[in-house]
Amino acid sequence: MEKFAPLRADAEKRAQAIKAASARKAPPQEACNLIKGYVAAEAKLVNYVTTKQTACGIPAEIPKQLKANQARSQQMEKAVCQAAAGGGGGGPQAAPSLSEALGASGAGPEIRSARSGRGSTFDTINGNVLAR
Repeated sequence: MEKFAPLRADAEKRAQAIKAASARKAPPQEACNLIKGYVAAEAKLVNYVTTKQTACGIPAEIPKQLKANQARSQQMEKAVCQAAAGGGGGGPQAAPSLSEALGASGAGPEIRSARSGRGSTFDTINGNVLAR
């Protein structure tokens, strides 16, 4: 298990780099490269855990969970790298940010008041508190 810790640390470090890139809205090509590195590090970790499962007494659900996470990471890699490559769009367009490529929105949901019909984020059940 002494080789597990560095593999896990590498995957965590790469995950933090992706999180930081997402927060600063990194360009899709940079995000693609970061995710590719993470998927490779994650594959090494999954391979190690799968190989050493019986020798180290690792429960069967751990490799299953890691493989499921790896599948999601690979889907994310595919989506982000397609966005970085232009995604087959016609003409010059602004490339989507990492958040857009992952389907996350920077804005929260807008809450509307049932009374006024002109709701905003500050609306409560009884209407806009700031308008009272």
